[in-house]
Amino acid sequence: MRNLIRADLARVRHNKLLYVGLVFSFLCIVSSIGEAVVNYGGAKAFIDGVHNALIDRPMGALYVVIPIFFAVFSNELQAKSMQCVLGHGLTRDKLIIAKLLDSFILLVIYFAVIALSLILSHDETMPLSDMQVRNLVIYVLLTMLRYYGYIVFSAMIMLLTDSTAAGIVACVFFAFIFRITFMVMNMFTEIPLYEYTFDGQLDLSYKVIEAGGFGWQFMIAALYIAVAVVITMQFYRRKEFEF
Repeated sequence: MRNLIRADLARVRHNKLLYVGLVFSFLCIVSSIGEAVVNYGGAKAFIDGVHNALIDRPMGALYVVIPIFFAVFSNELQAKSMQCVLGHGLTRDKLIIAKLLDSFILLVIYFAVIALSLILSHDETMPLSDMQVRNLVIYVLLTMLRYYGYIVFSAMIMLLTDSTAAGIVACVFFAFIFRITFMVMNMFTEIPLYEYTFDGQLDLSYKVIEAGGFGWQFMIAALYIAVAVVITMQFYRRKEFEF
């Protein structure tokens, strides 16, 4: 499995969409923070700019999720190369795990760029307290978990439907439409439906952490991801391949 991961990473590094996504992610962060600081100024504006870039503006998520998903899964499905590596000491479960690890490694690289953009965007005119720095780090980590969930859910849909287009649509759906839809539904019902969703649990977790609590709700979000992985593996074990 290690050899497959190394081979995948060597392959995807030539994918131009990844670099485009990195550049736009960097620009999205810098411009969002710059806009907030110019309009309001101070440390709170800096933090609000980060929130806007990563979550409130859907393009922030799409710049990260779609390039990674496309590089790791989409090209593989089109070329039918995923099934070609089976039978060489690699089980179907290990293949899925390897692809998800590929995605996680690329996601870490993306967030290293995001961290760099945060450092470059911050200056002495926006001093952050120790508590604000801690909360900002936690927010970025929860965002990384959120984006990883989008990738896992989209991969599940793509493999269930055997369609690259369905996977791409799922990326857009999970990163934007799904969250907005449930937030709007919350306005018309007394039941807090949004809070029970993957995004809602992560948002609630951060609010609790920001208020000084533990924010255990992120564990439920992680459980959603685990369930999606199990469903994907169960389906892939029974899948009949066409060459």
